[in-house]
Amino acid sequence: MWEEEPMRNAARALALVTLTALLTACDVGLPAGRTPHREGNYLDMIDQPKLKPQRKDIFNGRPTGLMEPQLGSVALGETPYPYAQNEADRAGAELVNPLQPTPEVVAHGRFVFENVCITCHGPKGAGDGHVTALFPKPPSLMTQKVRDWPDGQLFHRPMRGQNSMPSHARQVDARDAWSAVLYIREMQKVEPVAKGGK
Repeated sequence: MWEEEPMRNAARALALVTLTALLTACDVGLPAGRTPHREGNYLDMIDQPKLKPQRKDIFNGRPTGLMEPQLGSVALGETPYPYAQNEADRAGAELVNPLQPTPEVVAHGRFVFENVCITCHGPKGAGDGHVTALFPKPPSLMTQKVRDWPDGQLFHRPMRGQNSMPSHARQVDARDAWSAVLYIREMQKVEPVAKGGK
């Protein structure tokens, strides 16, 4: 009876050492799935089919994670903006705002304006935002020239940029930009016409 107890203790210790070795081996580079490199635990979330930066992946050993997409490729669910930067007049003639100026849409436009546009254009669209102390002052959105632009031309400016203003197409989607146009139109109804433009 006394001889069985040391055997049980030894078996428990051996089982514990084996279990510890197996668990730690999962994180020291055992092959993980069917990818050609070693990634740790087979059940780890990092082990999924994807392009990995600075790694040689599935396409003939090339570092595909750093490759640019093919020219003309479009992400799923994305619609490319078809007008070049110098086609503002054409965009103004062809684009029509798909949104109606409902209170909800105008409120969303105000939210977009106050979170994206206000830093340069100022709270009333006068071109007196905070960053104008460091960068060139943008033209006022309250001039008669801007008031006469069709909605499509006003929409075109944040999509492609103008002068020192870069494109904001990656920061705001089309719905955001169209709703901001409607908010600007609402401001133009109550703000006085600014000097400049026509």
